[in-house]
Amino acid sequence: MRRLLIFACAIVLVDTIFYGALVPLIPGMSADLGLSKPEVGILTGAFGAGVLVGSIPGGYLTFRVGVKPTVLAGLVIFSLTSLAFGFAEGPAGLILARFGEGFGSALSWVAAFTWVINRAPAERRGQMIGTILSAAIVGALLGPVLGSIAAIIGILPTFSAMAVLGLAVCAWAALEPAPAPDKSRSFFRMARAVARPRFLLGLWLIALSPLLFASLSVLIPLKLGTLGWGAAAVGAVFLAGAAFEAVAQPLIGRWTDAAGWRIPVRVGLLVAIPTLLLLPWADGPWFLVPLVLLGAVAFSASVTPGTALFSRGAQEADVDQAVVFSASNLTWASGSALGPPLAGLLAEFGGDALSYLILAGVCVATLAILFRRPRARTMKA
Repeated sequence: MRRLLIFACAIVLVDTIFYGALVPLIPGMSADLGLSKPEVGILTGAFGAGVLVGSIPGGYLTFRVGVKPTVLAGLVIFSLTSLAFGFAEGPAGLILARFGEGFGSALSWVAAFTWVINRAPAERRGQMIGTILSAAIVGALLGPVLGSIAAIIGILPTFSAMAVLGLAVCAWAALEPAPAPDKSRSFFRMARAVARPRFLLGLWLIALSPLLFASLSVLIPLKLGTLGWGAAAVGAVFLAGAAFEAVAQPLIGRWTDAAGWRIPVRVGLLVAIPTLLLLPWADGPWFLVPLVLLGAVAFSASVTPGTALFSRGAQEADVDQAVVFSASNLTWASGSALGPPLAGLLAEFGGDALSYLILAGVCVATLAILFRRPRARTMKA
């Protein structure tokens, strides 16, 4: 089980390295290509849009063809489109390459999670999910480092080397033994089952995290750029934020297993709300950077409990984990794809404060729902 968990962590690590690499490059690309805040949001959200489109095919292939072929297909697509990003010169090519990365990531991500969780004991599911998400966050931690290196030595050589790493993980996947797919049930019938209202809260908690991170991934690099910070400095900030996240996620997973999903989510929201309200007033880096680090942990507090809640409920409804992680990936991608363009658009027309204020309002509304909602049957509350 440990070997399989390490293997799944390697897959999501490679995925998220490429995802996070864009952040330090945003100020330079914005200046070189003359991108507005909404256009930066579209470029940032293109990865999430690719995940959005690829999540259902990823779940279907995992269910029908098996976890290994789906992982292999996803890693190959991901590596090739990451190489294409290195060759792209204009906004359209960059957006299309980011979209392709997200599509490939959706396939390998859904299959990797399914591969592990199908074999995980029920009482350790939250911890397993937290561990894999921690690997994803380590990838997000290394992503800004990759972006900073690309800003120094060039995008093409950096992304070419990382594409080779993706293909190396693909070769590892080819050697791993994998279970045969279960074709006795209908994928789409089970997919309709998880669209029921009792599953919606878990899905919303999954979507909330990337929606909140939109404010950081789009607005903070641009803000730091106006303060004179270069790509390496911006990357260092997000590197530190991802390090805090990487430590926090397994702890949140264990907390969820021990105390239920409600308390970690409530605490995260209670920290996220004042953080969002203070960000517009942070004019100096020594005020802004600590808020970014605090937000990195608080904004991610809902995703592990939400995934565990949804996974447990779907299992009780006899839904295959391939369907579970297809739906959860689709939900995460919705927040990831819509959040950055929305944050950029709101900031363009009403200033950064409007974007932060609306996100804080979303957190307040979610917190109100958690205090009013009846106790869930699927996990300890």
